[in-house]
Amino acid sequence: MIEYLTLAGYGDFIETSIRIEDPVSVVEWTENNFEYVQYNPHRKINRWGLSITSLDGGVSGKPDLDSFYATDPNTMPTEMDINVPTPVYEHPEIKKLCEHFQPFVGRSHFLKIPPGGYFPPHRDYKSAELESFRIIVPMLDFDYPRFTFILEDKVLPWNAGSAYFLNTAKAHHLFNCGDHDSYWIVLNIQTTKESIMRVIEHMAIR
Repeated sequence: MIEYLTLAGYGDFIETSIRIEDPVSVVEWTENNFEYVQYNPHRKINRWGLSITSLDGGVSGKPDLDSFYATDPNTMPTEMDINVPTPVYEHPEIKKLCEHFQPFVGRSHFLKIPPGGYFPPHRDYKSAELESFRIIVPMLDFDYPRFTFILEDKVLPWNAGSAYFLNTAKAHHLFNCGDHDSYWIVLNIQTTKESIMRVIEHMAIR
């Protein structure tokens, strides 16, 4: 908890120098080699995912792209339990991105949000312990106003391929009102003194 608050003290939205150099080709590689699956199939919202890590190293999306609230609380995996690299992880640029944060990488995936897809207002954490934090990489077709990502009351500006810390303990929502699929990478990183220093040491503005 203290470590998370330390990181958030630098800002709720922090761009880093860690980046995917050619996001378009990486997205094309995922589409040519894998099948995206429904994200949170219990809610019929047009959004899709592709696992970078999973429980078993596969890309079925179960349970890592399913809603955690829909599972038995007694057997519910944590973000950090879902840490086995899938074949998606092995792309050189994805691997380089993740290795900036190893051995602290937990549940991580691509998100594809087609036109009309959205995430309603929500917080990613409902616990007194903020045991992980989010690194988000905008990849393709994410620009306002066709795509809107709002943290509390602020529309966020993004640079393609840059890795950002986003304080998703705060309310946020996103919506694709454009004509093209929007692609993102989401990494869950275990909150430790060492992992937050990886962000602080790579802040784009120091």
